[in-house]
Amino acid sequence: MNVEALARLSSFVDTDVTPLERLAHARDLWPRSTLAMVDGRLPPSPAAVSFPQHEGGLRAALDWAVAHRVPVVPWGAGSGVCGAAAGVEGALTLDLKRMNRIGQVDAATHTVRVGPGVIGQHLEDNLARQGWASRHSPSSIWCSTVGGWAASRSAGQFSSRYGKFEDMVAAMRVVAPARAYRTGRWAQGRDLGPWVLGSEGALGVISELLVRVVPLPESRWMRGYRFASVPAAWEAMRRLMQAELHPCAVRLYDPVDTRIGGRGKGVKSGGSGLLKNLVGTLDSRANLALPLSLPRLLNRLAGWGGDECVLIVGWEGQTDVAEVLARHGHGLLLEAGGFDLGAEPGDHWYAHRHDVSYKLAPIFMRGAFADTMEVACTWSRLPALDAAVRAALGEDCFVMAHYSHVYREGCAIYFTFVGRGEEDRYDRVWSRALAAAAGAGGTVCHHHGVGPHKMLAAARELAGLAPRFAELRDELDPTGILNPGRLFPPVETPEPEAPVVGVDPRSLIATLPAQQPAGERDAWLAQRGYMLRFSTDGALAASAGQPRAPWESAVLGASLHLDGKRVVLVAVPRSSAGPDPRAAFPADCYETLTVPVLPLAQHAVLVSRLAPDVRPARSTREGWELRGPAATELAALCARTEDAG
Repeated sequence: MNVEALARLSSFVDTDVTPLERLAHARDLWPRSTLAMVDGRLPPSPAAVSFPQHEGGLRAALDWAVAHRVPVVPWGAGSGVCGAAAGVEGALTLDLKRMNRIGQVDAATHTVRVGPGVIGQHLEDNLARQGWASRHSPSSIWCSTVGGWAASRSAGQFSSRYGKFEDMVAAMRVVAPARAYRTGRWAQGRDLGPWVLGSEGALGVISELLVRVVPLPESRWMRGYRFASVPAAWEAMRRLMQAELHPCAVRLYDPVDTRIGGRGKGVKSGGSGLLKNLVGTLDSRANLALPLSLPRLLNRLAGWGGDECVLIVGWEGQTDVAEVLARHGHGLLLEAGGFDLGAEPGDHWYAHRHDVSYKLAPIFMRGAFADTMEVACTWSRLPALDAAVRAALGEDCFVMAHYSHVYREGCAIYFTFVGRGEEDRYDRVWSRALAAAAGAGGTVCHHHGVGPHKMLAAARELAGLAPRFAELRDELDPTGILNPGRLFPPVETPEPEAPVVGVDPRSLIATLPAQQPAGERDAWLAQRGYMLRFSTDGALAASAGQPRAPWESAVLGASLHLDGKRVVLVAVPRSSAGPDPRAAFPADCYETLTVPVLPLAQHAVLVSRLAPDVRPARSTREGWELRGPAATELAALCARTEDAG
């Protein structure tokens, strides 16, 4: 590498080649690389680290890399857990944290321009001083960047109300080796936004983002509930989300996580002595290999402590709206079998939601590994997904889970597991668990990204899209320098059958022929007691790409024909298994689409104007339709706004 030539670019971009800086940028927080380091093996190291401060410096560094055929790894804060920012031997790593400008909020459009290197908490602090917030709140908010959120399609703790981060990105500027381009509201010609979000730096380096923001919430209402079992709590969560009550946070802890984490008063803390000893061992200096040598026994013993679990639920926003939603939500949760634990569990979670554990390194040093896995699916598939992945992990690990990122159509499961610190065991656990998730109809990744960790599983989930991704990559990066070897390796998968046309009443979704005339489709749905959530006068395929509110899932699944082959994209409420171009193809490609539906019998009220923070179930030619138990009271708030304005 001609580092001297790179150093001559110092007027555009600073570069550091010292061993310490290169080692610091050699890896992210993928636990597999931590296992290797504990074993004395350092990760591949970049040859140099550059720190562009603006788009001109970024352009100069990429041009230099193209000229010298040097691979480039974009790097935010290194907090990823899948190896997406892992070092490449001899590469140029681009640390983007100096591209950290935050603009003034545009109150008319509810957007702000943000540099890709801005640390998440710095963004929220800056916005708060302006009276705004993004409400993207991942647990890594102190050590992750806005550009990294977009590159991996991150999800925050308030995704149930505000969506995932890709929903908050209104536009991007992207610099690729072949050319710079813009997406979303800034797009000129073809909009590549659906491909760039989740592409992990393979299609260009994000140089600026236009991020949607909301006014700071006026009030917040948090609470804890005890349920007799996880299935009972699942049912309460499903009913809550489908009642159009829009909570900002919904987090259910399984019985083991409830007891270990001390999630709330009034929950039995009992359990086997061996389980208590294990938990104590995690906080001690003892070797963990012995207690983890019998994982299936540990998991059985953990189950003896009882089935009670704790659900944290919260609402926020305009005070009058939040109070109406919270009151109806509280009543629904009590009716569904929840026992009110008061505000303390919810307030405690909110106050400590960004606390970072510093116990992981000692766990690895004492002969074990700890990791997390986040999968997601529709409500109807949730029990099977939970059982399949839990069983796969439990063969070699002690397992617990919580359920968050809850949507109208389904939710995510966040497994935490601890096993003996052996790389072959780690690989076996993950291979088995990813296969179990796919086999149960879930996505292999909800919000952690892909990296080398999940590349094969993601390629299988999005089988058929890899050639299109490769074509786009060749167009934007003809020399192949951007994050080489990532994102979709070639895989052989049999051509799938078309999804079965029908309605899933638990998940409130329907799989429908994409080219069917509107009259036939709507009559078919009406006969079964449903209507489209997003009505259209034409075939579904023609409206698949229409913009929706950021928190909505307009298309959950699809089957389409690409290059003469059928491609099926699994129906899930959200996924981060790479880019999500479900609605980005020409209309004539689609065979079926899986979309949200509404029950005809649900209570509904029509309003001509929405009050701030009131979210409609659907729009009609006559106005906005509010649904669910709070519809009448929310309509009164809307009427008051109309009278005042």
